[in-house]
Amino acid sequence: MGTIETTDKTSSWLLSERSIIGRSHACTVRLRDACVSAEHALLRWNSRAWEVQDLGSRNGTFVAGRCIAAGERVTLAPGELLGFGRPDGFRFVQAAPPEPFAIPVAGGVSIEASGGLLALPDASSPELTIYRSRDHGWVVEQDGQLSAVSDGAPVQTRAGTWRLCLPESLPATEEALDAQPTIDTVTLRFRVSSDEETVELLALHGRTVIDLKVRTHHYPLLLLARARLSDADKPIERQGWLQQSELCRQLRCESDRLYIDIFRMRRQLADAGVADAGKVVERRPGTGLIRIGASRLDIGALY
Repeated sequence: MGTIETTDKTSSWLLSERSIIGRSHACTVRLRDACVSAEHALLRWNSRAWEVQDLGSRNGTFVAGRCIAAGERVTLAPGELLGFGRPDGFRFVQAAPPEPFAIPVAGGVSIEASGGLLALPDASSPELTIYRSRDHGWVVEQDGQLSAVSDGAPVQTRAGTWRLCLPESLPATEEALDAQPTIDTVTLRFRVSSDEETVELLALHGRTVIDLKVRTHHYPLLLLARARLSDADKPIERQGWLQQSELCRQLRCESDRLYIDIFRMRRQLADAGVADAGKVVERRPGTGLIRIGASRLDIGALY
């Protein structure tokens, strides 16, 4: 994702889809240099590349040492030198499309998404997960509940309050998404040992086989897959829904443990290149109901 840093590498900032640089408290990237105007420049993703635009600053915005005109937009390349009120002082270091991230309100290091999944306060002990749903836009999942969330919204964890930076543009074109595996287009093939202690999982997409290996967090997904297959004679929208409390009872675990397993499932699929990995487990808002999002399922014995 887009990032700028000082040339001495003492400070860096992740870039939201539209980041205003300046001295004002309202700026996304706040600088305290007196040469910088209150709202000095705009760094934005234009759906193809990052660009900088001067906002009529008093002392100018510089790209590669050149002072650009007020209102001029200049496309940035990785490594480009930038200056706000001075000829340099900053460097544009990453040019990937915007990804979700969260800024701690009390100050500190921002948390980046991985594979489209943003876990807070961290991926090792997530209390909530933010991801993009094709049906509901950006959503936050916390304490077994699902709700819509928007760019700039605050969210609370035991570690403190975070401000979300969520891009509105799609991370890839529809054509690119069509070429990627998705939860709707993969077949999830489970192979289970006779004592149910071992669960192997493969994701099949055309001729591609994604080996998700043997993991303990596959077992909750296996139970959800069985519930969906048992409802195969029902309309799709009614298939496989379980109360989370019932799933926890079957697993003999607390909801916190189930939440961590669900995050690990999603993270593994996202890392394997599945475009909408968050959808592998779906929730029905306000009901406590949960189900596997995949409809192409195959369960057999592990030999």
